[in-house]
Amino acid sequence: KFGNDMKLNLYLIQPELRYWPCRKFEGHFLGVHGHYAYYNVGQIPFFSGMEDIIYRGDLYGGGITYGYHWVLGDRFSIEAVIGGGYARMEYDKYRCAGCGERMGHYKRNYFGPTRAGVSLIYFIR
Repeated sequence: KFGNDMKLNLYLIQPELRYWPCRKFEGHFLGVHGHYAYYNVGQIPFFSGMEDIIYRGDLYGGGITYGYHWVLGDRFSIEAVIGGGYARMEYDKYRCAGCGERMGHYKRNYFGPTRAGVSLIYFIR
């Protein structure tokens, strides 16, 4: 929570199973991931339509991942991933934080990018 009643709370878990076609932890890989999130966001002044609205709900789904792993040395490596899939969002929409007036319950289906990232990895041995 920020000083001006702006909320940006997100709890996310996204486990993944990977298949390495050649050597493990090196080169190309494919993955299957699932995700679950609880969110409570709103009253964000720099997003159009969110100045006086709060969204609170759950998100769940899954998808597929493609990635590449570069070994930099004995302990360091870099990994890049991109993934797409499905997410189901079920949320309540509120007019403001103080009044707590619920505007309704909504359900949305999303198909598209579900993850992207670049990671610097240090191996502990």
